[in-house]
Amino acid sequence: MVRSLYSGISGLKNHQVAMDVTGNNIANVNTTGFKAGRVTFEEAMAQMLKGASRPTESVGGTNAQQIGLGMNVGSVDMLMTQGNMQSTGKITDLALEGRAFLAYSSGDGVFYSRNGALQMDSMGYLVAPTNGFRLQGMMAAEDGTYPPGTRISDLRIPFGEKAPANATTDVRYRCNLDSDSEGLGTVAHTNRFLATSASTDYLVSMYDQYGQSLGIGAGDVLTISADGVSTPVTLNVTDTTTLQELAGAISQAVSSVNPANSAAVNPANGTIVVSALGSAVNNLRIQSSDPISAPYVANTFNWGPSIAVGGAPASSQVLAPADETDNIADVYDASGNQLGLEDGDTISINGAIGGRTISPVTGTVDSTGLVQGGVTTLGQLADLVRSAFQLPPTDATQYQNQSVDINNPNTPDDRIPDGALVVRGQPELAFALNNVSIQATNNDNDSTAPTRFNTNMVATEIQAARDTGQHSTSITVYDESGDAHIMTTTFTHSGTPGEWLWEITTEGGEEILGGNTGRISFGQDGTPAAFTFDDNSTSLRFDPMNGSSVVSVSLDTGSPGSVEGITQFRSASTTAAWYQDGYPMGNLQEISIDEFGEIEGIYTNGINMSIAKIYLAEFNNPAGLIKTGNSMFSQSNNSGEAVMLEAGVGSTTKVKPGALEMSNVDLASEFTNMITTQRGYQANARVITTSDTLLQELVQLVR
Repeated sequence: MVRSLYSGISGLKNHQVAMDVTGNNIANVNTTGFKAGRVTFEEAMAQMLKGASRPTESVGGTNAQQIGLGMNVGSVDMLMTQGNMQSTGKITDLALEGRAFLAYSSGDGVFYSRNGALQMDSMGYLVAPTNGFRLQGMMAAEDGTYPPGTRISDLRIPFGEKAPANATTDVRYRCNLDSDSEGLGTVAHTNRFLATSASTDYLVSMYDQYGQSLGIGAGDVLTISADGVSTPVTLNVTDTTTLQELAGAISQAVSSVNPANSAAVNPANGTIVVSALGSAVNNLRIQSSDPISAPYVANTFNWGPSIAVGGAPASSQVLAPADETDNIADVYDASGNQLGLEDGDTISINGAIGGRTISPVTGTVDSTGLVQGGVTTLGQLADLVRSAFQLPPTDATQYQNQSVDINNPNTPDDRIPDGALVVRGQPELAFALNNVSIQATNNDNDSTAPTRFNTNMVATEIQAARDTGQHSTSITVYDESGDAHIMTTTFTHSGTPGEWLWEITTEGGEEILGGNTGRISFGQDGTPAAFTFDDNSTSLRFDPMNGSSVVSVSLDTGSPGSVEGITQFRSASTTAAWYQDGYPMGNLQEISIDEFGEIEGIYTNGINMSIAKIYLAEFNNPAGLIKTGNSMFSQSNNSGEAVMLEAGVGSTTKVKPGALEMSNVDLASEFTNMITTQRGYQANARVITTSDTLLQELVQLVR
């Protein structure tokens, strides 16, 4: 009976412990970083009444008979679960997301806490608000770095302290330079002029008597046949196949009918004459493999149904683009018509250069070439136009085109008709050609007026003049004393595709010592291919002229294959010098803290620089820490050694600035525990009163 009394007593005593833990949890429901406790019970020892017996061959074994003697407190645990975050907006309030702890030094030892409600003392140290212990981490060097050997120590925010000036050593550029930026000159042309074909003219540039292109192209096959020609003759056309070669193929075909027959080009009128001297040639025809050119070829090279013996019929006249050697009185307009020019007609040239009207220049048509200063050939007309606009021999581009000429069929510019007079002005708007007019007036009103010449000479502008692309960007750089210097970089297109000139100037009294001019070229992918200095320097160097040392600045424009630096694409020029690493002296005015525990200082000179890093303590068994009061813990034999790690790098725990971790006490669970504890206490009390009643009955048996 006494056993039950002692069991009840142990139940009362230990349920009281559980109630104490629950009460402490509820009391700290709003304590920052508090970790709730939990009680577990264990059974006390048991009294053996009878031991267990072994089974035999005839009877079974029996179990032991034991009576328990109550219960004990098994453990009082800390629940290290994550508490909820409470936003405060105060930058020095720190919450931890993970299992690590903030470390604080008391001067005599190190303590650990989840309470990050930091304050700053008069010396700038970050301290715990409950006891003034100092937060632990690493302090950065003056340049914001953490050299090897830097130790964990007290963290201090040096408000008001100065950051020394730093000379610029690196300037970086990025964005784009427009690939279409070379300076352009005016390009204008007249309609094409045609002339009687020569035997050396190319078939691919032939026109009929009406100025219609025959449409013969490289790769076409011309087939010549006639009655009596057993095997038609073929001519494979290339870019350089001439009219003489066609005449030779025709001669081969008609001579197979009779060896005395032949064909040749008549230089007087540009026809192909077939001479039937041995026998008649019937149904001579030329067929083109190109269905577009076929009808023009057949109509132009047509000798009728039969060429009688002794006859020498000619094909239709064949025209070709005129060239500079053609007599101006003998050429045709684009429709194959005579121009109406005659000796003595006056050609007047008018216009403007860069908005300045030129003095009119005139020339006299002279088909004989005997008049001093007369205009006999198209080349002389081109010279007269060049003289009128005071143009140099070439257009000053990389192609070195003639400034004024008659467009040759071999010139690879499909925008200009072959045989047209072309005028090419010098690059830049200052040399733009405007209102170009080349007109002839009739010397004899009784003769044909040069109307067709004037119509054919109407100029068509295919390219307007523009200035060379230029783009500038400026950035402030600093010398070692912190003095500012404005550095302006100007990029100017060189006129060569993919190449720009660059030049750096300063605005003060600085003396540039070298490395201020050069070239940058780009690859086909639009990224920098090469960046060079004209004087073979490797950096810009200038003397600030204020007693400070010479400033040497490397220029970073990017690398091949990377679009991070300067690029050259067909887009607006936006290149900017966006970064430099120098700065003047500044004072610390603000701080920021990131999730990795890095405390960054914001200085009055605009520089952001690391001041310190908060290090966190991790334990193998954080529940084994010992509570020391003031929301602090100390290391115990069962917690393991503290390992100091960088937040989010060595440790998985991250720092949440501007927030605090709330208590992890769950009131619903605590109230439930309180009810079950109360019922357990009541039941154990009932055991004691019941045992007392039984004992009282036992005592009364002797009455």
